[in-house]
Amino acid sequence: MKNLNLLLLLFLVVLAGCKTQKIAPKPIPVAQEKVAPAATTPVPQATAATPAKQGKPANISSKEERFSTATGETADYGANRYFVIMGSFSVLENAKRLKETLTSENFHPVILKNESGMFRVCGNSYAEEGAARARIAEVRAQFSKYSDIWLLIRKQ
Repeated sequence: MKNLNLLLLLFLVVLAGCKTQKIAPKPIPVAQEKVAPAATTPVPQATAATPAKQGKPANISSKEERFSTATGETADYGANRYFVIMGSFSVLENAKRLKETLTSENFHPVILKNESGMFRVCGNSYAEEGAARARIAEVRAQFSKYSDIWLLIRKQ
């Protein structure tokens, strides 16, 4: 009797453990629908160089801070107060790598260091804010990978 109960229990365990698993069916690919262009009047698209309110190009962030050229860098920016920043790093080696890349792309970058120890890779510097903002818009239009460049204003 004990063996029969044990055999029955084993049979139930095996039977319960051998359930078939339900596998989700593979989705059927949907054919691409071809849509004919609508006959509407095209809406002019705003560009990065389109002036926003107050005569400044849209989406150009700026920051004002004190800085100097990083150790080993030479730059003569004279009275220029506006700097096009191509990248900002806490590690000098990363800034140097970007500088090499920019140099190979015909930029003339300089590494700046702010009071907090951040290394700013400057692509250009200008005496007038409008010229600096125009250059940022131009670089963004030519190089999509530099869409996050910004304006650094030298604090006096």
